Amino acid sequence: QVSAALTMCHNAAFGEAQDSLELGSRNAVNVVYGPNFQTIRELQDSTGCKLDIARGSTTLKLSGSNEAVSDAMARVRALLNANRGFDMTIDNSKVGAVYGKGGATLRSIQDRTGVQIDVERGPTHATVSVMGTPEASERARHMLQRAIDGEVELGPGEVAEDIELGSATAAVIGRGGSNVVDLEKRHGVKVNVRSELQVARIVGRPEKVAAATKDIEAIVKPILDAEKAQKKADEAVQSGESAWQVTPED
Repeated sequence: QVSAALTMCHNAAFGEAQDSLELGSRNAVNVVYGPNFQTIRELQDSTGCKLDIARGSTTLKLSGSNEAVSDAMARVRALLNANRGFDMTIDNSKVGAVYGKGGATLRSIQDRTGVQIDVERGPTHATVSVMGTPEASERARHMLQRAIDGEVELGPGEVAEDIELGSATAAVIGRGGSNVVDLEKRHGVKVNVRSELQVARIVGRPEKVAAATKDIEAIVKPILDAEKAQKKADEAVQSGESAWQVTPED
C-alpha cells in the first residue's frame, strides 16, 4: 500500500512516464518554443504532455502518461525534422555584416522569414546556423548572402551609388569605422565599405546620397591624386626623364 501510494504521488507530480530529448542548439530550443512560446503551448495542449526546458539548457524534458509522452516526442521530432535548415561558414570579418548595426540585420532576417539564426565564432571563421522550413531557410540564405556581400535592399525612393576608393579605403573607413559612422549620421544614409574590393556603396534618398558621395570624394581625391603624382615621378626617374637627374659630363 505504501509503495502504491508513493507511485501515485510520483505520477501525480511528475507524470506516469518521463523522457528527455537533447535538442542540441539554441536554435532548436527556439523552434520548439515558437513565437511567444506558442508552439510549446500547443504541443502541451494537444498531447497532454508537460514539456520543460531549463533556463540555459538545450534538453527538453517530457512527462505525462505513456501515450502523451510518446505522442509529444514524435511531434517534437517531426517539428525539428521539418525545420532542419542549414549551416554556412563565413570569415570572422563578415560576422558584423550578418549582425548589422545593433543586430538589426539578423533580427530583420529572422522576423521576415521566421527562421532561427545562431552565429558561433571560431579562431578564423564563424558558423552561421539557420533553422526553419525549407522555403524560409532558402529565403534566409539569400538574405544572408546579400548581407555578407554588402548588398543593401533599397527602400521606396532610395538609390545606391558605388564609389571606387582604391588606396583611400582606410581613410574613408576611419579609425574603428569612425568616418563611416559620421557620414551615416550627418547625411542619413547607409554606407557599406567592402575593403577587399576597395569600393563603397551609399544607399539613401538621392539628394542625401549625392551629399555623402561629395564628402567621400573629398577624402578620396587628394589621396589618389598624390598616388598618381608619385607613380608618375617614379616612372620618370626610371626612364631617365627626371628633372632632378644629373647627367655626367663627357
